Amino acid sequence: MDNVVSMVDAEPFVHHADTRTAVLNFSHAILRNKYHSTVDQVENTIKPFKYEVEIEPHEWSKARKRSAALIDNEIRLCRQALQKVRLSTPKKQLQQAVQFVKGAEKRGLDPLSVQAEIARRNAEQATSSQPEASDAASANSDSHDIAGNNVEDLGYSQYSPRLLRQAQQVLMVQDRLSILHMRRKALASSACASPDNKRFCPETFLDVVAEKLAYNAVLFINYELLQDFFFQFPRELDSNLYYGKTLQQTRDFASQNPHIGQQLKLIERRQRLELVMTRLNELVRQQAAVEQHGRKRSHWSTTASPSYSNPFPGL
Repeated sequence: MDNVVSMVDAEPFVHHADTRTAVLNFSHAILRNKYHSTVDQVENTIKPFKYEVEIEPHEWSKARKRSAALIDNEIRLCRQALQKVRLSTPKKQLQQAVQFVKGAEKRGLDPLSVQAEIARRNAEQATSSQPEASDAASANSDSHDIAGNNVEDLGYSQYSPRLLRQAQQVLMVQDRLSILHMRRKALASSACASPDNKRFCPETFLDVVAEKLAYNAVLFINYELLQDFFFQFPRELDSNLYYGKTLQQTRDFASQNPHIGQQLKLIERRQRLELVMTRLNELVRQQAAVEQHGRKRSHWSTTASPSYSNPFPGL
């Protein structure tokens, strides 16, 4: 349907709102008519993959190459993310923050929670001049203590929350990189050279299954749904936009396009001017004929002989 929508949003349908709506409506109707049968066929064709997947050696080889390329792309993206963080933060500060985050994780602490606890304590100390506020702050501090009685001893007060988040991101990306490198080596090993060892190469196996599912689904969608759509769509288009339309309806439809409407107006003006020209030419020909006839009569009257008199006087 995205292709149909892009078609009606472009020329010439962009100038015909009613026609655009009609095209979308009968397109939806055609697809909806075959939707359920297509879903049933696709479901029936992929059910056997729940129990067994037959893999040919050439399919395994292609899937292995695609999996390796996908992992290489993920490694490249991780390296770009690390490079982006390292360029935006001084190296020494980032290394120290990473070490502090590692220490906090070993103690079972969340660095950002510790940072929030320190900020809360600093705010409470700023308002500790009032006795009541001081008593409430000490009670709240005992109930919300995250890092223990000596959170400042961990040294997190010198790091900003942004720096701690970047350190956590660096650790996460490094862990992902190590896993990706391990899986890349596993794909390149001899154990993944044969489909018999598919349990050791889940990336390749899942790629094969995804390829088979997509191929069978696309095959039945093309056969059950799109073939009928491609057959019915041009006929519905002709029946809605061409057949059964009067000349005036066709002219009104064409005039909705400003460029076509301007051309039609120019054609009408030309036809009127040609009609006027034809009538003027007829009048000129008639006037010339009348003048020529008058000249002939005057010529006959002047050249007539005077001896021809009335032979029957008295009549």
